[in-house]
Amino acid sequence: MTLIVSDISRYGIIMVGDSAVTRRMGGVKTVSDDAFKVQYADAANIGFAVWGNAGVPGRRMDYWINDFINDSVKGGASVEETGQKLATSLNEILEKSGREWKDLVRGVHLTGYRDGLPVLFHVHCGHEGEPSHELRLYHDYPDDQKWNEREFRSLLQDGFIHLRNGYHKLFGPLFQQALGYAEHLRREFKMEFPHHSLRGRFDFYKVLVKFIAGTLIASQEHPGVNEKLSAIAFDQSGLIINEQLVIPAGPVKAGAFDEFL
Repeated sequence: MTLIVSDISRYGIIMVGDSAVTRRMGGVKTVSDDAFKVQYADAANIGFAVWGNAGVPGRRMDYWINDFINDSVKGGASVEETGQKLATSLNEILEKSGREWKDLVRGVHLTGYRDGLPVLFHVHCGHEGEPSHELRLYHDYPDDQKWNEREFRSLLQDGFIHLRNGYHKLFGPLFQQALGYAEHLRREFKMEFPHHSLRGRFDFYKVLVKFIAGTLIASQEHPGVNEKLSAIAFDQSGLIINEQLVIPAGPVKAGAFDEFL
């Protein structure tokens, strides 16, 4: 399992992910901390955050994303074009594995700018509760919501929008409680949590992801989320905060279909 969160607002784009890799063998789960779940394509100013099954023939999913960015994401590429290319390329490879899509479920958040506004798209194998299928690009925000530009600008100006995957059922209640706590801090102490800035929102999500990691430890549950994070924040001008975990030079990490990011 994992926890990745991607957020868009008037301040810019934030993507935060842990580094846990869970492996299931013979009913036993083990975990390592060497995943690179958040990555950035400087050439096109597009962010990626990956979750789910780690298996790709010849390489692990996060290494595959790194190769895809280096080889296929060119300057001026749109988020739409990049997402479609990613889904098509990965489908061609995974279909050769002979496995059913229910055993290959994974996803990639894609973020970037279009016409001066941030967008938040998602390549995945189907929504929760529907049969799994090949990877498809979903235009979550704003297109799939049917918002016009005025409505979308207003939402970004007054608030935020985010996607979360992995341990989202633990993250959701924590996030709601954090909003209540933030209101208490504003009312009683004149504190802004998070601060009204890109850095403030960036640190806010890091705090929450680390809290989930600590919750699992304190509950003596499988540590499928950890505190070793990879995170970025950027706006239309490019990367502002870079805390990516860097994939080391050397042999490519082999993928396994019993591993999960």
